[in-house]
Amino acid sequence: MFNNFLDPSYWFTLRPALVGGTEGKIIFGVFAILFVLGIVARIVSSNKTGDRYMKEVVERIATMLVTMGILGALLYFFSFEQIRLFGSRFWYLFWLIGIIVWCFFLLRFVKRTIPELRAHEALKAEQRKYFPPRRKK
Repeated sequence: MFNNFLDPSYWFTLRPALVGGTEGKIIFGVFAILFVLGIVARIVSSNKTGDRYMKEVVERIATMLVTMGILGALLYFFSFEQIRLFGSRFWYLFWLIGIIVWCFFLLRFVKRTIPELRAHEALKAEQRKYFPPRRKK
């Protein structure tokens, strides 16, 4: 079974993936769970009033989950309907690569961009304390 996963001719053929039976239900379940988790994350981020950077991270994660859930369900539909080009297995590889790249950019945002934004915000706050407040009109 796993020998097929290592064979390039298994992945890069125009034959649609077989998604019937238990495996197909599991695949569709994963896509549905991603979609539902994305909606839940979006709701949680809109109700959270704490740190704005963490809210942005949760919103970005929610966007990724919803997008990949919908794209995965679309791939499942094409495979289920046996559409030759759009139901091919290599689209699942592209989908997986897309999730990995998206997670990389999310981690880069969390590890690099947010600390820079926090430092910039602290610097601005430090500079603002020396300026008088704005007058009201």
